[in-house]
Amino acid sequence: MEKRYILFDLDGTLTASYEGIINAVVYSLKQFGIEPKPERFSEVIGPPLRHTFMDMYGMSKDESEQAIRFFHEYYDEKGLFENRPYDGVEDMLHTLYAHGKKLMIATAKAQTIAERVADHFGLSQYLCFIAGTNADFVAEGDGIRATKEDVIKYILESNDIKDPEKAVMVGDRAYDITSAKKFGIQTMGVLYGYGTGEELISAGADYLAKDPKDVERYIIEG
Repeated sequence: MEKRYILFDLDGTLTASYEGIINAVVYSLKQFGIEPKPERFSEVIGPPLRHTFMDMYGMSKDESEQAIRFFHEYYDEKGLFENRPYDGVEDMLHTLYAHGKKLMIATAKAQTIAERVADHFGLSQYLCFIAGTNADFVAEGDGIRATKEDVIKYILESNDIKDPEKAVMVGDRAYDITSAKKFGIQTMGVLYGYGTGEELISAGADYLAKDPKDVERYIIEG
């Protein structure tokens, strides 16, 4: 079946954002006098920030919320620009757009930040929808999106996508794959991001792509 709706993760899939995110996490941890764990930095890219601070650094819910505020002190002004699109990403988006594909971002990053990143790097011109989390800014129970699953559900509902078989989720971490599969969406794991082939295969990725050209080829040729 033709893939019409293409959901892209952002960090590690469209942009190489490692430096800015890690610098912001380190800045936040320093405010608490907590020593970073460099050996686990690769695990930071992908999951929501509160998971990082609570699960990896043992913070309480209140502490994690303060840590997120510290994170944004650095990231919103500097960190989001310590970043770049992967080689070949813009060409891929341009080609898919020209083929009439509906291109979207589905990220666990805060939506407001995802929009700024896409605008800054000129990617927004190819996108019809950008969705991210809003848990840092919306009261509980008020349409909160705190996880990748929440974000994907929001995309499907907002774009009236009734047949998930016409969609594919492209991402670099297991979190992208397992979240999309809960909605019956096919998945593609990219090998140039922050996850590993083993991680993506274990999560059940339907396809693996070694570079953006590979992503483009699969989506167009099936």
